[in-house]
Parts: sequence; C-alpha cells; structure tokens
Amino acid sequence: MRDSLSRVVENRDLGSGIYLLRLRDPALLEERVEPGTFVMLATAPGLSPLVRRPFSVQRVQGDVYDVLYRVVGEGTNLMSKVQVGQEMRSLGPLGTHFSLPEPDETAILLGGGVGIPPMVALADSLEQAGHRDWHAFVGVGTAAEAGCWVGFEDPYEGTEGAHRIHHATMDGSLGFHGHVVAAWQDWWQANPLPGDKLRLYGCGPLVMLQAIARLAEERELRCQISVETVMGCGVGICMGCVIENADAQDPELYREMSPYDRWLLVCRKGPVFDAAAVVLEGGSLH
Repeated sequence: MRDSLSRVVENRDLGSGIYLLRLRDPALLEERVEPGTFVMLATAPGLSPLVRRPFSVQRVQGDVYDVLYRVVGEGTNLMSKVQVGQEMRSLGPLGTHFSLPEPDETAILLGGGVGIPPMVALADSLEQAGHRDWHAFVGVGTAAEAGCWVGFEDPYEGTEGAHRIHHATMDGSLGFHGHVVAAWQDWWQANPLPGDKLRLYGCGPLVMLQAIARLAEERELRCQISVETVMGCGVGICMGCVIENADAQDPELYREMSPYDRWLLVCRKGPVFDAAAVVLEGGSLH
C-alpha cells in the first residue's frame, strides 16, 4: 500500500456523467494490483471534500492505471473537472481480490454499471494467465450509459475475444433486453454447462448482487462478489463500511463471535467476498 501522487494522463467524458480517469503512478504500481482491489482518491486538493473516495482499479498498463467513475455528488463532480497534468493524492492498492478459476472451469463475469471495472481487471488477469474460457455479461440502464463498457471495448473490440462479451440494457435499447443476470441465464440455457464447471464473479448494485447470490445458492455454484459501499478511509480506521458476517446468523456461533467477527469491514476483509459468506438480504448495506 502506497500513499502517493498520481498524475492525470486522461479524464475522458464518456457521456451520461460517466468518465474514464487515467493516472500515472509508478510508486503505487510497484505494489501488485490484483483484480478487485481499489484505490482511495482525493477528489480535490485541500480539505473539501474531507475524505477520499474508493474506486476499483479497472486496468493497469505499465505505470498507468484506469478508474471509471460516474458523477453522483460533490467529489466526483470535482473529479470531472480535473485536467491532464494535475496530480491527485492516492492510496492503494487496497482490499482483497478475486481468485482465478481452475483450468477446467468457465468463468462467468457479471458487471453492472460502474461495477463493471473489477470485471475488466479480472478478464485481463484471465487473459494474462492464458485462461480463455470466460464470458462477461455487462449491463447498464440504457444505451446512453454504454460508456461503462469502455474497458471491454478498448482492447477486445474486433478481436476473437469479442464474442465472450455480452451486453444488456434494462430498456432494451442495446443488446439483451433486461438485467445482466437474466442475460447470463438466457445464455446458459442455450449453452448448458454443468454447475461444477462454472465459477461466478459479480460486481454492481446491491439488488444485482442479491440476485447473483440467490442463484449461486440455488444452483450450488461457486461465486465471489465485490461489494460496493461508502468508505471513509479505506484502511479500517473509521469503521464505517461494515457488512454482516453470514455466520452471525447462527445463534450458537453468534454468541462466540466478537463484534469484529460479526461485522466485517469491507475495506479490510473485502471488497471481494464469497457470496455465501456475507448477508446481502436485509443486511447492513441497506
């Protein structure tokens, strides 16, 4: 983990409030960046906004890393105005990461909106490891938000890997009409594979993670998810990013667990979890 200055190489407007931020930081990237890890970025110099914001690392190329973000508040609005050559205070890489599938497993990558970047990082890692048996299902609300797909389009468009990327929009304006979990189920029905040869990975809105976790439980599929939540520090000091440990649902286990075991810090124990290890339905993320 490094606390350093990242220099802005690009801050591309992709439309609908979505931006691709490209940062050069040789010091930070001396640490190995795994798929699913993140950085905490100071969105402006000075004390306002006071706390940094967490962003998944989408891609690393040499001494440059990419972050995809959507303008949703004061911090990201300030980020959208950052110019090439400016510096941003960064802390990372942070958090846990996805584990790669076994050689005989098909990896199913499910990404929604600005939850797509960890899936890009995972796809890159699979390619680098020589694991070509993967399919990515990526979804947004409407075609106007297709900028969220930039991580898959830049390197894979027009290559033999393009057939592994499946697009979905909730309004049906582009690709599959519906959410990404339905898009994957539709594909799986047409391409039946035994459940013990599949491994699911997901990142996106809570309702999407809930759907993935339910399906994984019903079909007894191995599944990891990356949880999106608000963070104040990224290193376990502020104690603000908790998620309930699924084991704490058992009264016997609950009595034997400390508060630090019942409630897991997403920034330290996550953001990547086994889907069955945390409470998503009615839990603390609500």
